[in-house]
Amino acid sequence: MTRAGRTMALSYPISRLISRGFLWSGVGLRAAALFLTIILSFLIFAPIQAALLQWAPRHGQALPRLFYRIVLALVKVRVTVGGRPSGEIAALVITNHVSWTDIPALGALFPASFVAKSEVGRWPIIRTFARLVNTIFVDRGDRKTIPTTNAAMLTHIAAGGHVVLFPEATTHADGPQPFHSAHFAIVEDLQKTGGTHAIQPIAIRYTAAHAPWIGDDALLPHVVTLMKNAPVTCELIFCEPLPLDQPQPRRAVAQVCFERIAAAYRDQASTSPRFLSSDSGDADRPRNAR
Repeated sequence: MTRAGRTMALSYPISRLISRGFLWSGVGLRAAALFLTIILSFLIFAPIQAALLQWAPRHGQALPRLFYRIVLALVKVRVTVGGRPSGEIAALVITNHVSWTDIPALGALFPASFVAKSEVGRWPIIRTFARLVNTIFVDRGDRKTIPTTNAAMLTHIAAGGHVVLFPEATTHADGPQPFHSAHFAIVEDLQKTGGTHAIQPIAIRYTAAHAPWIGDDALLPHVVTLMKNAPVTCELIFCEPLPLDQPQPRRAVAQVCFERIAAAYRDQASTSPRFLSSDSGDADRPRNAR
């Protein structure tokens, strides 16, 4: 091998090592900034948020929306909006579920309370943040708790807020899956209130294979994966809202929402790439449902 060849052969691993060093230094800085954001939010903003919820609930969404935007920036998730957002109408928001980042993506866009599984209410630190953003917990394994959850959802909507429901009850990477209809029972109650309400279906789609948080994935490694890979776009596609001016069976409403979300997802997939490049090398590999 010539001297030039030996130099080239030696320079490749060195340059690769340097590039990886820069990559991980960037991940370290983002991780440190995220950790600092969480600590400051827990120590400083959490008491302020608790006071706002107690004494000025109308202003209780400002700090969470700021927090969501910071988190999205640090994990390199950009949000785009398609369709026709209807932010002026108090609504039940129905959407497919892909990742934990769905929550900050939606929460940064409009004031929202989320329906989450009861296990979230037992996670350290996260449970505190969940309660401070008026998260509504549901025990997936006990159907007797559904009426209580539905009543809490109705209270939030009647007060002029948005409640976000993930009716798949789990995350999926391969597009919307059939919806469970149990929580759509509040549709009849909303119709009885006589207010100007609507159901807003939203399709969620990501542009990278590493974006979904699926199955038994641990949260921290997924956060690191987002930080070390190329930026991800979270596409929120607003579908045509469903008015509540006529009585409708809950299963029929659930099916209409599913069909509109699935159609919007397919239409978006036909006009933009499903996955961008990923360092994992398995961009097209299907993943199991969570």
